[in-house]
Amino acid sequence: MSENRFRAGTLLGFFLLVLGCGFIESADLKSLVKDIFPIPSTTGNEDLLAGRVRSVLPKTFIVEDDGLGGLAVRLGQGEPNVVIVAALDGYGFIVSGITPDGYLRVDRAVPAPHAQFDGYLLGQPVVISTRKGPVSGVVAQPAMHLLTAEVRKTVVENFSLENAFVDIGVRSEAEARGKGVEILDSLTFWPQLTELAGERWAGPSLGVKALCAALISAAADFEKSPPAGEIILVWAAQTKFALRGRGPRVSLGGARARNRWQPQRTIILDIVAAGKGAGTPGLGKGPVLVQAKDAPTPLRQGLERSAGAGGVSLQYLAGAETPLLAAFGDAASDVVALALPVQFVHTPSEIVDLKDLQALRDILGRFLKSGGEK
Repeated sequence: MSENRFRAGTLLGFFLLVLGCGFIESADLKSLVKDIFPIPSTTGNEDLLAGRVRSVLPKTFIVEDDGLGGLAVRLGQGEPNVVIVAALDGYGFIVSGITPDGYLRVDRAVPAPHAQFDGYLLGQPVVISTRKGPVSGVVAQPAMHLLTAEVRKTVVENFSLENAFVDIGVRSEAEARGKGVEILDSLTFWPQLTELAGERWAGPSLGVKALCAALISAAADFEKSPPAGEIILVWAAQTKFALRGRGPRVSLGGARARNRWQPQRTIILDIVAAGKGAGTPGLGKGPVLVQAKDAPTPLRQGLERSAGAGGVSLQYLAGAETPLLAAFGDAASDVVALALPVQFVHTPSEIVDLKDLQALRDILGRFLKSGGEK
């Protein structure tokens, strides 16, 4: 076992214990989501979640590493070749410094998904992933009633990472390092999962974790019998890093998966913003088929047949292109994103309708069992 694999396994044990994450007993989708939701996974720090995915996949599967921190399983053989990709990483932060009095400074490894993203940190509880296990902290928030209007505007309304300080309950840099905190450790929002009415759940990075769980659940269908044709299930790392160069932003993790697996057809499991007005996807109305070009393809038609066979409604979003989708967008491939609608996407309170998630997983399962028929 490599040193990195050992470290990831040790840290994962800490997180499962400290954050109250138990061991699942089946491939039940809700249980899977609850199991992996608390495990932090930011771009470049996906090893904990990748280790958990590896541990809950059927033991008969041969798991392959992609060299970036992601993993994949190859099921069946022959035509057709179908690759299904879900991201391991969500947006988060890294420790960029430790002050002499023990406060942590914060930065990002990748650009923020939107202009308000950093502002959600103010006053929030957070978790730092260290070599000694998870460390709890809170982002300092000044007493608003004691601030002048000018200072309030600077510190609160125009909050930025430059004035963010994380309190982990120590009094010196030495004490912080004694807890295991080091520069570049990942920092994420506290993983509070809230169960709402109507089978809706809320929490930070919930959309990404839900899709990760859906792919694990779909994989379990083939524990005893292989699918017709070759199917490669990919949990990709570093999908929030963009390749350099001209043209649309292309995901580094997506490009690695494309180059490694050379798919004939690709299904991207992605998230899309829901509830933003007329003509946009809504919660509880089914998964979303996303294509860069609104044109029928064999892959899209196969997914539509699988949805129809289960009486599942689909929503459509044409002309959209995510970094993951763009990574597979060459003329020789048939690529479709099967997306989960998420309300308040890229906030600490992402809302997912479990009916949408279950429908997406069922469509995927029926499509794969049919061998991905054209």
